[in-house]
Amino acid sequence: MAKKRYKKEQIIEALQQSHGLKTGACEILGCNFDTLQRYIAEIPESADIIAHWRKRRTERAMYKLDEAIEKGEAWAIALQLKNSKDGRDEGYSERVDVTSNGETVRPSIIEVIKTNE
Repeated sequence: MAKKRYKKEQIIEALQQSHGLKTGACEILGCNFDTLQRYIAEIPESADIIAHWRKRRTERAMYKLDEAIEKGEAWAIALQLKNSKDGRDEGYSERVDVTSNGETVRPSIIEVIKTNE
């Protein structure tokens, strides 16, 4: 059985339709992941499309995080404080207390704390 060949335009269109998600592009094209990876390596514009959508997803997530912080969502506030440079510079960090019964070690308490300097 002959391998199916894809045109550059088909690869680019599939990546646009899938918002830069490679597995989605594979489903659209009807090819496997390795095949798509080979085409991506040969088509410089495809990397730009993937980077564009990745950046867009990150910015949308940051916007949604900001909305949650504005609503006073504790999870969002804690996430921002413990993961941002500004929060860490202010002394916020994550503390994990671990208990063990001799078999499985699991975090029992996770809290964001402000350390005293």
